[in-house]
Amino acid sequence: MRYVPSLVLVATLVLVSACANTGSPSGGPKDETPPRLIRTEPAEYQVDYAKKRIVLHFNELVSLERSSEKVIVSPPQVIPADIKAVGDKISVVFKDTLRDSTTYTIDFTDAIVDFNEKNPFGDYAFSFSTGSHIDTLRIGGTLIDASNLNPIPGIIVGVHEDTADSVFANQPLTRISKTSKTGSFSIKGLPGKSFRLYALGDKNRDYRFDQPGEAIAFHDSLITPWAEPCIKPDTIWKDTATIDTIFYRQVTCYKPDDVVLLYFSEAFGRQYLAKRERPAKEYFNLTFGYKADSLPTLSLLNKPVGVTEWFLPEVNPTKDTLRFWITDTLVANMDTLTIKLDYLKTDSTNNLAPQTDTINLVFRHPRTGGRSSSRTSSSRKKEEAAPPQPTVVKHLEVTLGLPAVLDVNASPLITLETPLQAMPKEAWGLFHKVDTTWQAVPFSLHPDSTSIRRYVLKAAWAYETEYKLTLDSGLVVGLYGATNDDMSRTFKTRAEGDYSRLIVTVKGLQGAGFVELLNKSDKVVRRASIVNGIADFRYLRPGSYYMRAVADWNNNGQWDPGLYSDKRQPEPVYYNPKQLNLRAHWDVEEVWDVTELPLLEQKPQELQKAGEQRSR
Repeated sequence: MRYVPSLVLVATLVLVSACANTGSPSGGPKDETPPRLIRTEPAEYQVDYAKKRIVLHFNELVSLERSSEKVIVSPPQVIPADIKAVGDKISVVFKDTLRDSTTYTIDFTDAIVDFNEKNPFGDYAFSFSTGSHIDTLRIGGTLIDASNLNPIPGIIVGVHEDTADSVFANQPLTRISKTSKTGSFSIKGLPGKSFRLYALGDKNRDYRFDQPGEAIAFHDSLITPWAEPCIKPDTIWKDTATIDTIFYRQVTCYKPDDVVLLYFSEAFGRQYLAKRERPAKEYFNLTFGYKADSLPTLSLLNKPVGVTEWFLPEVNPTKDTLRFWITDTLVANMDTLTIKLDYLKTDSTNNLAPQTDTINLVFRHPRTGGRSSSRTSSSRKKEEAAPPQPTVVKHLEVTLGLPAVLDVNASPLITLETPLQAMPKEAWGLFHKVDTTWQAVPFSLHPDSTSIRRYVLKAAWAYETEYKLTLDSGLVVGLYGATNDDMSRTFKTRAEGDYSRLIVTVKGLQGAGFVELLNKSDKVVRRASIVNGIADFRYLRPGSYYMRAVADWNNNGQWDPGLYSDKRQPEPVYYNPKQLNLRAHWDVEEVWDVTELPLLEQKPQELQKAGEQRSR
């Protein structure tokens, strides 16, 4: 009898242990088997099917990953279809009216996975037809960024059977697909007709190019799809790591499958007055929404009598950030400037139209405690009654863009606080050290083309030499009469052995162009124009570089996107597949045929990875 409680205890422990492990047994191999499609309603490639419900049956529980992004219904639907996974089924219910005699394709891409381990079913598309014939042809290829050849994922690619130029803007694409993470696409369910091929960053989801900010790609020629039998290798695996048999089987290959589309955004931006401010009494700023070809016209409505010319514009290269220096002291001392502003503004049709604005620019005088306000008559009286304060002499600020060690090909910039009345060269001195004495060397000062407050210092810099730049006080005079303090700055230049040189002979590039040296982050380090087929890079720092070439069709020294209305493609871009390793005191010569490799094989993997990381 004494053993009965022990037996009961053991039985209880066994029962509790069993109840505590009701889940899947631990250990054992992970399930890596994808779900299997058992049957479909209707059958795949069913013709004369007009019902709005499609059901896929699998051998296990399934789910859909990011179905709104990955699942593409073609022709595109005005009202999205209801697509969901329930248990071991996936259902598609159309909300739009089905068209007569039309092939419908539901491209699931890799969205279908099993419920537990998320094993992908694979690239899968289901097709049926509402008519007596089903179309099965395809157009495939890759979408890449025209400026850097990176693959572009998640973008609509589609076709139009109508070949008129205007149809891309006026009608939705008739058949569509979406690019994968590698930029590849396959538009399925096509008849054997000729099509125009497009890609569209569809911001408003209407499947047409009707927004200026939408990025696009277009193929220059009509494309007619076809199919042909071909032989492809297949593999039987003993296990996940061991091949059992490689065999070949005949399949249908759909062509073309290698179309390359170049994706770009047209040079468009909405022009409008984005910001206006008067942070100082001597100037005011106007900022516009986009670059401009011309400057606005300003009329001072409350201009004092006798004032004619009253401002000096400081303009950035794109004419969208403007600073107006007030040259007349009567105007500068006015608290409020009422200005009529005439400029070109983007209208509702996305065209530039004349616009007139009246703006008030108020300068708020600093007050004690950091606050500021416009002066009132009482505040002026208090200022006049206050005892005189000691005069503080404020010198004109002069900033020297001189590093401690200067490259011998450099042209340092000198930046002034305000525009100048006078910039006498004799105020400056440039010397180099010979033994222990400073000797004068020739130099020149030129106004910088991008700013009225900057000057460029040029000299024939010698290698590994110590220099001194001096400025005598009181000779550089600012717009408002302030003068400079004296300055002296010493610096030295690099040794000849600190540099490398790269000479690139470029072949296959038609017309003007330039070559850019890139770092491992795909950023431009140096640019050189191609002159007589050669891009010459002197005074390079030793290190690793990559190369990109641009066909500069309009010879403006920069890459330009295309323009669909003119059927102009973006300027061609090419990458050299090699990494160049430059050593100190070496001259390296490279011959580069930019068309030797197809575009998709040109860009080095290291640079593609850098682009992927930046886009995350």
